[in-house]
Amino acid sequence: MIRTATAKKIDAKKELAKKGRPRSEKSRKAILNSTNKLLLHMSVQELSIEAIAKKAKVGKTTIYRWWPNKTAVVMDALINQPGMQTPMQTPANDSEAIVMQLEKLIKLLHSHNGTTIAQLFSEAQASEKSQKIFENNFLSPLIDAIEYSIEEGKKKDEFRKDLNTKMAIDMLCGPIFFRLMAHPYDFNGDFQKNYPFEAIKLLRAA
Repeated sequence: MIRTATAKKIDAKKELAKKGRPRSEKSRKAILNSTNKLLLHMSVQELSIEAIAKKAKVGKTTIYRWWPNKTAVVMDALINQPGMQTPMQTPANDSEAIVMQLEKLIKLLHSHNGTTIAQLFSEAQASEKSQKIFENNFLSPLIDAIEYSIEEGKKKDEFRKDLNTKMAIDMLCGPIFFRLMAHPYDFNGDFQKNYPFEAIKLLRAA
């Protein structure tokens, strides 16, 4: 069968697209790696899309192809760091699940990434779009996991039946962020070790 010129052009475009995908993924990884490297030496406020593009050796348009703004790039870079996606051990009960979530949060905020997250939170206040990105990528997964464990714990009489779940989440997570912002020198290993177990006492049924 004789193939038309149009069919040949379509096949050529498909082949070109296939060849382009690995290069695009390589560029995306370069952008994320470059962002993480730059954040070792500068703050989120000092970082720019131009600096990321230069470090990754790509054009700014390539960056905006995947991310709407700098906040989105930084959040994605943090999430894709080695170890960030490591699953937690299976908890014995819902109390242990919440303790493990709080320990993970404190450990994260006590690292260099904690400084970056605090800077992201501060900068995001100036943009509704950035606030949404910060909430969806950082806060929501944490809150959803804790909320699920609280609701399950209430069903099993592990936690108080009359517990207000939304308020309980504020009670659990609020002191962590307050300690980070107001008393950073006391945000240490002792706090990480002791706070989650003290906090969970607020939820338990009598």
